[in-house]
Parts: sequence; C-alpha cells; structure tokens
Amino acid sequence: MPDRPMPKRRRDWRGPIGCVVVIGGIAACLGIASFSLDAICRAGLSQRLPNYPDAEVVSQLGSFGMGTTVIVLASDDEPDVVRAWYGNITGEYARESIGSTDPVVQASRSLTRADWDVTASEDGSGSQIILFGTCVN
Repeated sequence: MPDRPMPKRRRDWRGPIGCVVVIGGIAACLGIASFSLDAICRAGLSQRLPNYPDAEVVSQLGSFGMGTTVIVLASDDEPDVVRAWYGNITGEYARESIGSTDPVVQASRSLTRADWDVTASEDGSGSQIILFGTCVN
C-alpha cells in the first residue's frame, strides 16, 4: 500500500466565531442590565432622599446608584424643621409610589432602601443631616 499524503483539512471557523459572538452577547446583556439597574437606583434614591434646601454637603460616600451611599449635610435650620421637611417628602413619595403602576417606580421601590437621620449640629446651631441609601445590595 503506497503512502498517500493525508488531505489537508479545512479549518472550520464557525465554532470559535460562534463562541466569541455568544460571549460578546452575554457581556452586552450584562452591561445593559447593570446600566439599567444603576439608573433605576439613582432615580429612586434621588427622589426618596433629596438634599435639604440650602444644606451644605459635608461628606459623601458613593453616589446614588447601585451599592451604598452615605451623605452628611449641614443646615442652619433647627432639627425639628428639617425632620418635618423630610417627613413630608418621604411620606409624599411613599403615597405616590404605592399607588403607581409604573414598573420603573415599582422596581425602584423594591430595590432601594432609604433612611435619614437629623440631629443638632455639634456646635449647637443648626442641624446635621445623614442620608443613607442602598440599592441592589
């Protein structure tokens, strides 16, 4: 039997290219989902925890979005005035969001957690406001 050279096999690039396309599609979907969740978190927390009018930002850890955000504000107003303002704002948001059929509002309400605390400032004049928000944690 004579030795015949083996015929060269044609490389089929469909398998590797298909894998790259699938991996790229998964990465794109994850990126879009992450961007969308961050936007929902940012919108929801910004509505639930607005900065007090004319308050100065003392420190900020994170920005409203996915993760945890802590903002410390200082205001010249008395703590009772600031507490009443935040009570009205958060109560109004709760009433509006509970009755909403908007899926973005419903997602925001279920994904976010917002808390605030108002105390007298250390120097005794005005208020210290702490805003605490978490989303997708």
